[in-house]
Amino acid sequence: MKVTISKFQELYKISIMEINEVEKSALLVQEFTGLSEAKVNAMPLKKFSKICANITKQFEIYGKELDEKKPQKYVAIKGKLYLLDYDLAKPPMNAGKYVEFATYSEDIIGNLHKIMATMCTPVKLTFRGLKRKEKNHSQVAEDMLDLDFEIAYQSAVFFYAVFSKSIQSLTTYFQTIAPQEQKVAQVLTNLAEYTDGFINAKWYKNLKVLA
Repeated sequence: MKVTISKFQELYKISIMEINEVEKSALLVQEFTGLSEAKVNAMPLKKFSKICANITKQFEIYGKELDEKKPQKYVAIKGKLYLLDYDLAKPPMNAGKYVEFATYSEDIIGNLHKIMATMCTPVKLTFRGLKRKEKNHSQVAEDMLDLDFEIAYQSAVFFYAVFSKSIQSLTTYFQTIAPQEQKVAQVLTNLAEYTDGFINAKWYKNLKVLA
C-alpha cells in the first residue's frame, strides 16, 4: 500500500499520542486501512498483526540510513510534473526561501508537504523542452500531500544535506550583516547543526548536487 505524505503525517500524529499501546495500535490500523473502528475490532488477530507490521515498516523508513541511490529529480502528481530543485545557490532559490525552509523545518513531518513545495517547481513539456511554470506555493503543497512518503523523505534528506553545506559556506557572510539579519542567520545556523544528525545517507560525505 502506498503511504503518502498526508497518510504518514496522520500515522505520526497517532504514534506520539499519550495513550496505551493497544488503543494506539487500533487507531493506527484504522488510519492505515481507512476502515471503521467496528471493522478493525472485528478483524482476525493474524490480519491485524500483519497490518501493524506493515505500519512499523513505514516508520522504519523515517530515520533509516538511505542507500546510494540519489533522490528523484522529477515527480508527477495529479497529472502535474514537478522539478525538484536541490541547489540553493541557483534560481529560483533565494534568501526568502532559506527563511521559509528554516521555519517549516521546526516541524519536519508536519510540514513535509510544505518543504517539498519549497523545493518543487511546476514544469510543462514544450517543443523546446521543459519550461518552468508560475508557482503557487499553497497549491503545490496541497499536491505534495499525495506524494509517496519514501520519495519525499529521500528528497528532503538530500535537500537538507545541500542546505547544511550551504549554511556552513555562508558563515563569514553572516558575521558581516546587520544585527536583525543575524537573528535570521542564527536560526539557519541552528537548523544546519540540527540536520547534521538528521542526515545519514551514505552519499552525504561526497555530496554532489543533481545536475
